[in-house]
Amino acid sequence: MMSETGPESLHSAETLSAAIDIEDLQSSYLYLFYMSLFHPLQTFKVIGRSRLPGGRLVSLAALSVLLISILAPLIDMSVQGGNPTNLVWSLPWSAVLGVAVWGAAGLLISLLGYAFTGKTRISQFLTLSGLATLPWIFMGPVSMLKVGLGPLGALLFVILGLLIWLWSVLLFALALAETYEMSPDRVLVVLAAPFAMSLVLLSWLLGFIDNVRLLALHL
Repeated sequence: MMSETGPESLHSAETLSAAIDIEDLQSSYLYLFYMSLFHPLQTFKVIGRSRLPGGRLVSLAALSVLLISILAPLIDMSVQGGNPTNLVWSLPWSAVLGVAVWGAAGLLISLLGYAFTGKTRISQFLTLSGLATLPWIFMGPVSMLKVGLGPLGALLFVILGLLIWLWSVLLFALALAETYEMSPDRVLVVLAAPFAMSLVLLSWLLGFIDNVRLLALHL
């Protein structure tokens, strides 16, 4: 009997990947939702390596980001309490900010992917990076644990919240790997690059300020 990591499981994974039709993914958000969460390896490979995922898939990914962004203030209020009237401004602000961050981060990472591979595939990566946010939808029911179970619920909330965060991060890394056909070490380099660039930018800025200060002393 073959183990789960043997040729039989690999063959079944390849069969499932071949059976996934990108037109089916475009036709139903619920199907795309399910496949992205529970069959991400095959689904992300089909979308990431397609020649053109189409505007509808990008739109569905944007819908995912919008949904998660709107859910965040609701979860925060259910856990910490607050005035419900604050949602009048926090919901649209969270929605706009979430979509803006998704677009900016997706563009930056896709440019880094292009620098490593010479492949643009911006629409493919934007689609997959948007779908990588889907695990956060489970924070809704998870937040109810903190409300209903007291200290035990608070502990479960933290543990499950960390697992959901890790799930989303792994999907984001998978999006990068499947879109640009990168090895794990290159994926780690690309994901770490924005943080390194931020440190370089900060050091340049501090150096510039220090030079201006020294020049001002000699005026």
